[in-house]
Amino acid sequence: MATTQSLLDAAIALARTRRKADLNDLVEELRIPSISTLPERRDDCLRAARWLRDRFAAIDMKTEIVDVREGGLPVVMAEWSGRPGKPHLTIYGHYDVQPVDPVDEWKSPPFEPAVRDGHLYARGAADNKGNHMATLKAVEHLFASGGSPINLRFLLEGEEEITGPSLPQFLRDRGPQLKTDAVLIWDSGMDAEGNPTLATALRGLLYTELRAEGPAVDLHSGTYGGVAPNPINTLARVVAELKDRRGHVTIPGFYDAVREPSAEELAEWKKKDARYAENMLRMTGARSLEGEEGFLALARAGSRPALDANGFIGGFTSKGAKTVIPAEASAKVSMRLVPDQDWEAILAEYEKHVQSLTTPGVDISVEVIGPAPPVTCAVDHEAARALRRAYAEAFGRETALIRVGGSIPVAVDFQHAFGAPLVISGISQADCAIHSPNEHLLIDNYHRGIEAVIRFICGLAGDR
Repeated sequence: MATTQSLLDAAIALARTRRKADLNDLVEELRIPSISTLPERRDDCLRAARWLRDRFAAIDMKTEIVDVREGGLPVVMAEWSGRPGKPHLTIYGHYDVQPVDPVDEWKSPPFEPAVRDGHLYARGAADNKGNHMATLKAVEHLFASGGSPINLRFLLEGEEEITGPSLPQFLRDRGPQLKTDAVLIWDSGMDAEGNPTLATALRGLLYTELRAEGPAVDLHSGTYGGVAPNPINTLARVVAELKDRRGHVTIPGFYDAVREPSAEELAEWKKKDARYAENMLRMTGARSLEGEEGFLALARAGSRPALDANGFIGGFTSKGAKTVIPAEASAKVSMRLVPDQDWEAILAEYEKHVQSLTTPGVDISVEVIGPAPPVTCAVDHEAARALRRAYAEAFGRETALIRVGGSIPVAVDFQHAFGAPLVISGISQADCAIHSPNEHLLIDNYHRGIEAVIRFICGLAGDR
C-alpha cells in the first residue's frame, strides 16, 4: 500500500500535468445554466446534478442523486470508504447559481466561459463551481495516484442560492447514520490582500419581502393625487426608516444580543482596517464606504449586523410617463445577523416596527423568504490546522482568520447533524464579483486550490 507521502507527491505531480484538462472540466460544468431560482431552469439544474454524479462515478465513488422532497432540487452524494480506521471527511458545495441579470453588463455571455488576463469569467465560476470542482479534481488526482489516505463523502446541493430545505432535511433524516470527523464547507474565498482564509463565524440571514397594498386599482395621480394612499410613498418611507443616516438599524432590540468581538480580533482588525477600506473602495467602485459610525470597516463587514434593501417594485417603470398611483408595491429587505442574534425574535420586532411606520390606507405584510442562523466555528482542531498547513504549502501564504459577512444557510444543519468541526474556506478572490455581472475566478487560485485540497486530505491522514 502506498504511503500518504507517496500519494501526496504523486497526486501533486499529476495535478500539475493536468492543469489544462482540469480547467476544461470546470468550463464544461460552467456551461450548464443551473439557476435554481428560475423554474424554467429546473431541467438545467437536474442536468448539473447528473453531470456531477457521472464525474464522481468515473472515479469509482459510490454515487447517488437524492430526491429529498417533491418539487425540490436533489442532493448529489458521493462516498468512498476504503480506509477503515482512518478519518472521514465530508465536503460540501452547491451546483446552483444566481441569475445573470443585468445581462447587458456582461462583457461575455455568462454561460459561455471566457478567459481574460488569467481569470475565468462565467456565472458560477467563483460561487460555487470553481470551488467544488477544485475539491473534485483533488480527489480525482489522489485516486489516480493510488487512492485517498482517508475516507471521503461529497454532499453537493442545488438549493443554496434559494435557501432551500432539501439538504437540511436530508441531514436531519440521514445525518445520524453518516459518520464524519470533519466537514469542509468549501464556499468562501481569499481576503482583500489575497491571503487564504479560515472562517471563525458566518453571519446569518433574515431575508424578507414587504408588500404594500393601497387602493383597489391603479389611480390617476392628477385626479386622486393628494387624497388617495400611495403604497410606493409609504413603502419607501418604511424602508428608509429601518436604518438611520448613521447606519444604525432602528428595529427595537435589534442589537441586544450581539456578541462583541474579542480583544485579539479587534487588535488584528485595527492593523488591517485602513488597507481593507482602500481595497473595498477599489473593488466596489464606490466613492465612499458607509455603515455604523464608530466601528471599523472590518467589524461592520463581519461582526456587526446589517440591514439592506435588495429590490423595489411598484407602479410604472417602463420608459416614458404614466402618471399613476399604484395599487401595490413591494420591496425585498434582508438582514445579516451575527452571534447571538435570533432571527425569529428579530422577525417579531421587525413586523411590529413595520406596522408602526406605515400610513393610513396602506397595509403592509411581511413574508419571510429565507432565514439562516449565524454560525461560529472553532479553529483549534486538527482539521483547521491541516488546512492552514496546506495553504502555506500550496499558496506560500499564511491563513487569515476572518468573520465572513455572507451566509451559508446549511452550515448550522451540518453542526446539528454531525457534531463535527466545520472548516469553512475557499479559493475565490475577493473581487470575484459573485452574484454580479462578470463573475470571475483567478485561474491560478483554482490550480493552487486543487493542490491545497490534496495536501489537506493527506494532512488529515496523520501519518505523513
